[in-house]
Amino acid sequence: MSDRTDRVPENQAPAWEPGAPSLRAMAPSVVGGAIVPLAVYYLVRSHVHGDAVALAVAGAFPAAWIAFEWVRQHRIDPIGAIVLFGFIAGLIASVALGGNVFVLKVRDSAFTALFGVACLGSLAASRPMMFVIGRSLSAGDDPEKVRAFDQLWELPRGARVFSVITLTWGVGLICEAGLRVILAVALPTGPFLAASPVLGAAFYGGLFAFTVRYSKTVRRRVEAVHGDGLYPVVRSGGPTPVAVPIMLEDASLQH
Repeated sequence: MSDRTDRVPENQAPAWEPGAPSLRAMAPSVVGGAIVPLAVYYLVRSHVHGDAVALAVAGAFPAAWIAFEWVRQHRIDPIGAIVLFGFIAGLIASVALGGNVFVLKVRDSAFTALFGVACLGSLAASRPMMFVIGRSLSAGDDPEKVRAFDQLWELPRGARVFSVITLTWGVGLICEAGLRVILAVALPTGPFLAASPVLGAAFYGGLFAFTVRYSKTVRRRVEAVHGDGLYPVVRSGGPTPVAVPIMLEDASLQH
């Protein structure tokens, strides 16, 4: 379920469909809020005294990115906020525990596990966490797009789709955190630092792939029963979101 601009005849406005943000739409947040600060952390860690200093230096970048996005779009960038929280948690752990090697190796696991627990806890809320994060990344602060994204919840099986996705992310993140702790115990620091990013990429990539495939499967089944034109679409320049028929084969993935 990726947001996208649909190809339409020249006399019609372009169409945007709500859903999980595409990789292209997420790229600025991923680069500015995650890749740059993480790269800075690994680059400066060997040149400063202590892990806490490296965390503090690198943490300034997601903080600056969040401020930039707030000024530009008047919203908090969720990826930057998650990374910043992780840096702050790591900094506190580094200072409080005096640079204990094992703690420094597993501090990311603690954050990942907490995020997984938060996902599971959000299932009791009015909207699960992955719905909220997806809406922020996909629709931004555009009121028409936000309204269209909210309509996904009301579609057949819409609430169930977001709940299953959030449940899967929650369980997956907790499993990733547990496996990372096992590797921290079993491996020396060097091999662990080499294996840890691979583990994270495998889990996050797998969770994203599941989200896309599961959403596509559900949409196909819903449209087979209810027909096309059920999913909301926002046309540029239009006063309100308008539902128009779009064949699944030509559309990006939706819930």
